[in-house]
Amino acid sequence: MGKLDLVTREEFDVQRAVLLRTREKLESLERTVEDLEARLHAAGNPPGPR
Repeated sequence: MGKLDLVTREEFDVQRAVLLRTREKLESLERTVEDLEARLHAAGNPPGPR
């Protein structure tokens, strides 16, 4: 067991919380981009390639 690279439960929970906030932010940004693309398309300016 001493050779394994382990983390404490506290470190794990902190990283889990960071990942959750990052995922929420990413989903929010994805919705924003989709909304902006829809507005561009509605205005007659289709979005360019990604």
